[in-house]
Amino acid sequence: MDCSYFRERINLYIDGELGYLEVAELQQHLSFCPDCAAELAQVGEVRGALAAWGRLELATPPGFAERVMAAVELERAPGSPRAFGQAVNDTLQTLDDTLGRIPLPGGRTIPVKNVIGWGLAAGAVAVGFGRRRRRTRELKPL
Repeated sequence: MDCSYFRERINLYIDGELGYLEVAELQQHLSFCPDCAAELAQVGEVRGALAAWGRLELATPPGFAERVMAAVELERAPGSPRAFGQAVNDTLQTLDDTLGRIPLPGGRTIPVKNVIGWGLAAGAVAVGFGRRRRRTRELKPL
């Protein structure tokens, strides 16, 4: 028997989100399906345990507040200036996280930020050679 229809409704049943007809239909199914009845019991136990856990009072470990305050003091304030290199690194890391990695032959991969860095370096070298070539032309006597 395919019980997927009823298993999808167990959480809705526990939350009281089913209509009267759906509740009756599910209860009828539970009366003859031991697998779904067991799943309902398990879901109920887990949800009960989670609800009880939310009522627990947890004590903070000794020195917790001091460690948090020390860590906060080390953080830079929002909006405060940061080093140019750090800003570039953060931007490239965000780009790398967003775009992922580029697959290479042989199953290897390379981060996108590395490819961008190599492209910028190659562009800088090309610009440098172009400027040098232009300067040498300007300095040559006619």
